[in-house]
Amino acid sequence: MKMNTGVWIGLIGGIIGLLAGVIAIITTAGSIGIYMGVGMLVLFGGMFYLFYRLFFKSLINTNRLQKTGLPGTARIVEVKDTGVTINNNPQVKLILEVKNAFGQKYTTQCRVLVSRINPGAYMPGMEVPVKIDPKNEMNIAIDFSGGAHSSGQPQNAAMLQGELEQMQKDNEAISLSGKPARAIIKKYTWLGYYVNGNNPYVELELEVLPDNHPSFSGKTKGVIAAASVNKYQPGQEIFVKYDLYDNSKVVIDHS
Repeated sequence: MKMNTGVWIGLIGGIIGLLAGVIAIITTAGSIGIYMGVGMLVLFGGMFYLFYRLFFKSLINTNRLQKTGLPGTARIVEVKDTGVTINNNPQVKLILEVKNAFGQKYTTQCRVLVSRINPGAYMPGMEVPVKIDPKNEMNIAIDFSGGAHSSGQPQNAAMLQGELEQMQKDNEAISLSGKPARAIIKKYTWLGYYVNGNNPYVELELEVLPDNHPSFSGKTKGVIAAASVNKYQPGQEIFVKYDLYDNSKVVIDHS
């Protein structure tokens, strides 16, 4: 959600309306009006300040960091409900382990709205791109552009489409001839893109457990249905297929 022109007009209009109402009461109700006006100012001013602290402060900070923040990555350690809901979308507090551009790790937190149609958008163990305040590294925001990644992910729609098409061809070949196996997810990394709506493009690090063969570590990329994100978190068991002659080739078995 962005602080667009309509939001600013609404805020400024609300403040002007409150001040106009207070002035009208003071000028028309004599000395009693002064107390009433001050009371209204304290009451509604307090409500506005509370709303600002709970919602607008975080929103303004997030919009600023999208433009001025330094790129980084973070692993979600914990997700907490703040009790705040905007347009039926809950606001959550994320406890994050951040890795900045120098490779240093530290823990901080931020608040973010979660779409009611994608409640699993942020789960413990996920890696997400962030923007870091250059003046205060503890002040961060989720990078909604996905620009924090620098490990070879596609940087535009055409490159993303090309990578997805090639991945689909490779995966189809392995799905037809590969050996089935169980696998335990060790790490879930969002690659900064959603496909066909809110379906995240992710990389999974796996411990593959073939029958009658030693287990081995592997990686696979894929697009996960938004409703199934919770089924692909670290510790979950899934089914895969792998190339018997090249164990680095592993795909999710959706059959």
